Amino acid sequence: MLIKLSVAAAAVSVAAMAVPAVASADASDDYPIPNRILKTTCTVDQYMAAVRDVEPIYYQRYMIDYNNRPPDIEQGARDRIYWFFSLDYAGRRQYSEDTATNVYYEQMATHWGNWAKLFFNNKGVAAHGTDVCAGYPPNDPSVWNWG
Repeated sequence: MLIKLSVAAAAVSVAAMAVPAVASADASDDYPIPNRILKTTCTVDQYMAAVRDVEPIYYQRYMIDYNNRPPDIEQGARDRIYWFFSLDYAGRRQYSEDTATNVYYEQMATHWGNWAKLFFNNKGVAAHGTDVCAGYPPNDPSVWNWG
């Protein structure tokens, strides 16, 4: 009887391991997009100007990468980030969820993997930029002209 129970327990264990686990992913408050970016009322230009001043090295690295892209990719990245900032909190949160759960959701990323790094970074850039961005002009296209 003990052997039968052992064999049955082993069979159940093997069957449980053979069934693949269901993968699950969702966005959190700071992944993939920091909550401060989801909630900010600043414009793209205000945020970029703030980051330019409070995180100048990070801003410069982004702009060097940006300026090394073909003009259509530069324009696509600008259009996409302005679109994102035009969304309300619920829309931004849904976008964050979609990008967390579907690797193919953001088509801009297929053209330039780091297209939104300046905006969606979790290393303090978003925190520093959103802390002071409201003090900058809402429309300042010069933020895209570096170098």
